[in-house]
Amino acid sequence: MKSRFLLFLILFFNIHYLCAQKTILWKVEKEGTGKVSYLLGTMHQVGNSFIDERPKIKELLLRSKIAVFESVEDKKKTIIDVMNQRPDDFSYRNNLDKKDVQFLESVSSDWTVPVSKLSPAELAVKLEQLYVLDVCETAKPTDTWKHLDDYLLSLAKNGGMKTEGLETNSDQFNAINAQRDFNWQNAKEAVSARIENLRGKKNKNRLCRISQTYLGDMNFDYQFGVQCAGNDAMVINRNKTWLPKISAILDNDNAFIAVGLMHLFGDCGLISELRKQGYTVTPDPLPKA
Repeated sequence: MKSRFLLFLILFFNIHYLCAQKTILWKVEKEGTGKVSYLLGTMHQVGNSFIDERPKIKELLLRSKIAVFESVEDKKKTIIDVMNQRPDDFSYRNNLDKKDVQFLESVSSDWTVPVSKLSPAELAVKLEQLYVLDVCETAKPTDTWKHLDDYLLSLAKNGGMKTEGLETNSDQFNAINAQRDFNWQNAKEAVSARIENLRGKKNKNRLCRISQTYLGDMNFDYQFGVQCAGNDAMVINRNKTWLPKISAILDNDNAFIAVGLMHLFGDCGLISELRKQGYTVTPDPLPKA
């Protein structure tokens, strides 16, 4: 009888732990501070209906004293202006197949920054974002916002909240272009593959797996015990830069922090790093209304 009860307890706590990971929302506390904050892992190219269907997010956001995002600057007044001031560079026409060029120029006709002013790294990121929106269908036709972080920022500002950014738009811009060897000579295949996937809506099951999980049961394996690899350098460096600011905010205010989901994974992720600093970080269920 005793062994059966012990087995029941083991199964209960294991099931509870596994179910508890089915979330992108985490509660953050530290003994002695009396502060309770929340950390939300975002997927940037997601429509506002995702938030609207989960009122708990908006409730916790507006109940907090400060809302923290990767950046709170108006992108249109900074990075976009800088990019549009660049001279045109049509190198992509010499490095991509004719059919890829035609498709790229067609699909980019309404972009705020034309292809001729994008670096290969920026173009690769832009194509990935477009794939997520168009092929993975992470925004509904009725959505008025197609960037989850921007929508949350608008809610915070409309609610009269204090907001703070962990970095500037320039920091983000520099992080994307930090891959100095990502020039057209070695970027051609990567960009061509992204164009082919987008044009033919190929590899949807594989490439949309993360977004489908995000929009669905949120059952992510955060791999807290897994060491971050060298190819995660951009995430590692940004997390290290953000942590002192995040810690200071958590110790002084009840905060709502929204950052890209990938910044939460692994032993270098914000959850692991905050736990190392003595914070209690626990998963918080996020049901639909």
